[in-house]
Amino acid sequence: MNRIKMVMPVLFALLTLLWLSAENFSAISWSYFPVREIAIQYSGILAISAMSIAMLLALRLKPLEKFLNGLDKSYRLHKWLGISCLVVAIIHWFWTKGSKYMVAMGLLEKPAGRGKMPLPADLSAIEAFFNSQRHLAESVGEWGFYLLIVLIVIALTKTIRYPKFLTTHRIISLVYLLFVFHTVILMKFTYWQQPIGWLVYTLIAAGAWAAMHSLCGRIGRRNKVQASVEQFHFFEDNKVLDITINTQHNWQGHNPGQFAFIKFTGEEPHPFTIASEHNDKGNIRFQIKALGDFTKRLKNNLNINDPVIVEGPYGYFNFKSETQRQIWVAGGIGIAAFTAQMEMLAQTPPLKQIDLFYCTQCPDNDFITYINQLAKQAKINLHLRDTNKTEFLTAKKITEMIVSWEKADIWFCGPNNFEKKLRCDFAQLGLNVNNFHSELFAMR
Repeated sequence: MNRIKMVMPVLFALLTLLWLSAENFSAISWSYFPVREIAIQYSGILAISAMSIAMLLALRLKPLEKFLNGLDKSYRLHKWLGISCLVVAIIHWFWTKGSKYMVAMGLLEKPAGRGKMPLPADLSAIEAFFNSQRHLAESVGEWGFYLLIVLIVIALTKTIRYPKFLTTHRIISLVYLLFVFHTVILMKFTYWQQPIGWLVYTLIAAGAWAAMHSLCGRIGRRNKVQASVEQFHFFEDNKVLDITINTQHNWQGHNPGQFAFIKFTGEEPHPFTIASEHNDKGNIRFQIKALGDFTKRLKNNLNINDPVIVEGPYGYFNFKSETQRQIWVAGGIGIAAFTAQMEMLAQTPPLKQIDLFYCTQCPDNDFITYINQLAKQAKINLHLRDTNKTEFLTAKKITEMIVSWEKADIWFCGPNNFEKKLRCDFAQLGLNVNNFHSELFAMR
């Protein structure tokens, strides 16, 4: 988490420094409209740069995933960049259109002589072309901004169903290409000959490449394999569908704690944690909780040998640490992040002591039996917490039950609010923040 928290401040700081070095402030008259001109340039640079990196993150590139320590972290940064882009774009809109409205309402006085200025005679052919496209670029940027607001609001509204979210989210790639045209034409021509221009050019070139990949449906293409449903079982009490996928040995393999996207016929791809260790048969097992519309109807629509597309694996929830003890905390279907690791440890006993706290409000006897047997085989201490019968699990309760907890690291997968509470409470109890590892449960 620390790394993704640093990306935006570092990006904006670098852009600001390069922009400051490129702008001639000594020649500026410090009144509203001259300041408006440089503010338009600065806010535009920040917005298009943030959006460019967000576009790159959407490609699920392995090097970026590794740098950010997991695709879940990449998508969280993607979300933050999208929100920051919207905020800066609103500021950019205010300086461009808002100022004009303020003049129209009599709140600002337009300086004399600000009509259309004749172009210098010594303009290069490229600069002259850019100037001829300014009106079109301004209109494209304005309408793209209005569309972007709608699309980001849709993306952030959790009540909008996932298929509609994905469909509308793809349109952002097209909107981004409109903003690329807007930026290329309207950014100060002198910037293109300086480091700030070189950086922005690199970012928008990479972003445009990412946008084209998205529009052509090529995201994650190299990580996709054709597969089929081999078997499935539905645990009625906790509403968990255990499904085994046969990849016909085409699967590249995975590590415990990773996840993959599954695309069933007629559905959009959805991310699910891989619940089994890698095996030579090419089979992958998933545990899917019936939470939304798609997952609730899946058990009724599923048939043996149904074709599916599996994309992955992704994630760095890898249980690697230098501590001699680990504490695992699973909330609800977050248990799926631990079952593959337990399967592996059942074959190779752990070299460290491990305690697993499994919290559930709707336990299924068969599922609990399965988890109990798996924990015994892996030599893991299982602490089952039925939240209907026992108090909610807290950091304090864990420290009371686990000796030398301060020498352990925490591995958590579960609901976001649960994660935030535990992380905060453990930090207050003195746990090193780097020893709390979590899989971001909600990627949207």
